[in-house]
Amino acid sequence: MHSPRMEITRDGIPCALCHTVTTELVYLVLSAQSSFPQREVIKDRWCPAGCHQLQPARWKEAMPLLSGDDA
Repeated sequence: MHSPRMEITRDGIPCALCHTVTTELVYLVLSAQSSFPQREVIKDRWCPAGCHQLQPARWKEAMPLLSGDDA
């Protein structure tokens, strides 16, 4: 049986290129026994100023890896 999941967006870490606070897409893995998430997985991160689109190579090099990204 799989644990239920919930998807949220939230403020993340500052962008390494422009220092704007990034937005993160996060999956929360919930437990039937508790109202608190068991764990969370950051699935995506982007810069509201557009650095991830305007400078994708620099963005990928400067920002920490997400779970599932290749090292």
